[in-house]
Amino acid sequence: MSEGLARRRRVLVADNSADLALVLGEIIGMDPTLEFVGYVLTGAEALEKSRAGATDVLILDLGLGDCHGFEVLDRLRADATQVKVIVHTGHASADLAAHARRKGAAAYVVKDGDPEALLAAIRDS
Repeated sequence: MSEGLARRRRVLVADNSADLALVLGEIIGMDPTLEFVGYVLTGAEALEKSRAGATDVLILDLGLGDCHGFEVLDRLRADATQVKVIVHTGHASADLAAHARRKGAAAYVVKDGDPEALLAAIRDS
């Protein structure tokens, strides 16, 4: 498939802040290789939308309203979904990053105000 005809990578954001999720959606939408398909505020919604097959990459906050992000990651891996998960959190912790990788996350990105790190992780996943 030529580069011009390649399908854009579909990205879903799961975060407990709708405002942040919308800002991330705007940033993702500016990249012509990516498609922002929406956001969810809970783990249950993240699982439902990821399992539905309309998502290639899930940007996953660890602090969701109904569960911890690692629970979502565990369930997606148990389901053997092909969704790539990028943990996006305010916790700058090498231990948490290593834990996320062991659980199957494609990347661990700290919320530090630099959107390029997140975009690079999405592109590389």
